[in-house]
Amino acid sequence: MLEIMRENASGWIVKVLFAIIIVVFVFAFGMSGFDAGQDPVLATVNDQIITRAEFEDSFQRAAENLRQANPNVTTAQLQDPQFKQVVLGEIINSRLLLAEAARLGISASDEEVFAAITRQSIFWNQKGEFDRNVYQMALRSIRMTPAQFEANFKNELIASKVKSMVTKAGAATPEQTRQIFDWVGEQVRIDYILTTPQDFLGQTEVTEAEVKDFYTKNEQKFMVPEQIKLRYLSFTPKDLAAYQNVSDEEIEAYYNANLDSMKQKEQVKARHILVQSKDSDPDSVKKEAKAKIERIYKKAKAGENFAELAKKYSEGPSSVGGGDLGWFGRGDMVPEFEKAAFDTKKGSVTKPLKTQFGWHIIYVEDRKEAKEKSLAEVKEQIAETISEEKASEKVSDLLDEAMDRLVSGMKLDAVADELGLLAVTSRPLAEQFLPQAFGLTPEAAKVVMNIPVGEAHNTPLAIDGGYILMEKVEDIPAAPLALEKVKDNIIKVIKSQKATALAQKAAEDILAQLTGPTAATASKKFAKQIKTSLPFDRQGNIPTLGQNPNLAAAAFKAKDGTWLSQPFNVQAGILVARLNERIPASDKTWEEQKAAWIQQASQNYEQEVLAAYMTDLRKNANIEITRPDLLN
Repeated sequence: MLEIMRENASGWIVKVLFAIIIVVFVFAFGMSGFDAGQDPVLATVNDQIITRAEFEDSFQRAAENLRQANPNVTTAQLQDPQFKQVVLGEIINSRLLLAEAARLGISASDEEVFAAITRQSIFWNQKGEFDRNVYQMALRSIRMTPAQFEANFKNELIASKVKSMVTKAGAATPEQTRQIFDWVGEQVRIDYILTTPQDFLGQTEVTEAEVKDFYTKNEQKFMVPEQIKLRYLSFTPKDLAAYQNVSDEEIEAYYNANLDSMKQKEQVKARHILVQSKDSDPDSVKKEAKAKIERIYKKAKAGENFAELAKKYSEGPSSVGGGDLGWFGRGDMVPEFEKAAFDTKKGSVTKPLKTQFGWHIIYVEDRKEAKEKSLAEVKEQIAETISEEKASEKVSDLLDEAMDRLVSGMKLDAVADELGLLAVTSRPLAEQFLPQAFGLTPEAAKVVMNIPVGEAHNTPLAIDGGYILMEKVEDIPAAPLALEKVKDNIIKVIKSQKATALAQKAAEDILAQLTGPTAATASKKFAKQIKTSLPFDRQGNIPTLGQNPNLAAAAFKAKDGTWLSQPFNVQAGILVARLNERIPASDKTWEEQKAAWIQQASQNYEQEVLAAYMTDLRKNANIEITRPDLLN
């Protein structure tokens, strides 16, 4: 097939970035013309068979593609039955699409296939022309013949025609898309009264009987998992560095040879307060954010504790630490933030400044000016570096010597003594902490857990920078912590539960008053407690209060001024709320983003239409997985 194309295309250079598109074709359609022979049949689709070999070929190519896209994917993940089901599902879909194409009389001529292949830039030479050599070498690298690839490509082209016919109905109109944009972009504010469990903690008491009952009913929560103690000997430059001798002459020579790297760069130690504000926010939100940072700035300039202000007002992740950013140098922060910080004197607060994240004020706690470090300042650091360099040359030899002794039957501490090293005994560790403690892979951690007590693993285990030898000292079975060790935490939990119940009851009482026969009186009574939220959308992430999608759904359905029918839990506490204001999606933003929204809406509609079509094809087809064991 397509002999004319193969005979007449010409060129000379090979491009290497062709794997993804080729794998897509093979992933979807397997190896056309595959000779089933006596290979087991994995599945049947109507009167067509899918063999094990055909599936394995598609699976291997799909796995290779996934590894290219995500190098961190593990072998275990690739062997997961769910991944294999996805591969088989795509092969089944391809059979159904091709059968539907035959029913509808849809096909592709050799000329169409030729034209489509030559349009693939992965097969072009540097002149931008289809190149036979590039084409053939690309196929050889994935062990496919031109005939096989062209058959698969033709199937893909035919299937794409069926998909295109189906998805034509999925194009979104501007009117439909605007409705989606308006729905997604609409925001609301709520008026609310907040009750917090912290306000009721002083009213709670916990008895000994309640503590014991909680402990008994929740014993599994206090279980310490199975643990092990290990004796280990590390062979990494860092661990072996302590056994190396470094002279003053070596340190001085290193210092003189590396003066450029001994310079201390200018640094600033700072805290900041962030009030979030995006360019896409409505003007009212932007104004409110700027007004809020101005109010905070006045408090900071008046001498209020900056860290406490950050904990109270900052909307950034550093708020819990009082806005602490630690030390940073030039190039570590966004330009506007960096300039303000480095232009500010120690002990001073910057004026409010705007970045892509919102409005900031920065308090500069300390500064380090650029300077050249003296030999005395870096002596220990240099000694450590030289020690690690010397140790790196000895890792392999010492590991070989240790293994010789270990294989001969010596215990690990005796091996360490003979080599002049120190074998360390770990504290008890559960399996999930072994990777973090030693730098092991999760698979290696499972191996270590299964080492018999008193024995060493028979081969070194790879860790960051080198290897480690391990010997199990003790197995510690899973067991619950003693009541006395968890008693204080249990008391805190029970108090919190009781305080939350009291806060919930208080919120319910407030709501009952606001919606009952004395609502007018209650409105005056609680007027000073009523606050208004910042705007939020249907996802329900309410700034300063927390997230509750159910609250958001109720607020968007509510009538203006009507209290919602129940209290809602958010991170800040329990609140009763009423709708304050609806904020329509921005007309300006719609005009700016209209094309992108229409494109995305059309893609979503097309995917839904195609998914429904494939579901219908599957429903009316006779599909049988004859060898499900081959997917395990």
